[in-house]
Amino acid sequence: MMIHFALIWKIWLMGMYDNLKISTSKLPLSDSEKLSVGENPDWQTKDFECILSTAEITDEGKLKYLTFRYDWDENAESALGKLTGKKGALVTKDEKWIDIEHHGYVNFYTSVNNIWYEFNAKFTDGRLVIIERVET
Repeated sequence: MMIHFALIWKIWLMGMYDNLKISTSKLPLSDSEKLSVGENPDWQTKDFECILSTAEITDEGKLKYLTFRYDWDENAESALGKLTGKKGALVTKDEKWIDIEHHGYVNFYTSVNNIWYEFNAKFTDGRLVIIERVET
């Protein structure tokens, strides 16, 4: 039984992440790379709670995080419900953006047209200092 738990734990650790929003104009990319990447691709990070929430680096250089709680809604429709004919789904409630007074790095990454993009954003006292590209 321990092997099964370890495998499930590894899959969970590898699969969960949070999303990150940032204006492409803040990234150290060439103009052609910025056009290729687009305004806000699906950036991911594992530097927060890894519950599929969202963080944002604002244009002002602040770091924000979307907090919420899950609740069961008996009347909500889901993709599974469409297949089974049953109603009910998890929904998010009490969504609130909070400022994070982060001191350190936030790593984020994505793949666009099979090209890997990865960055480290350095924060001091909750303010963005620099974003550096991670060369792979």
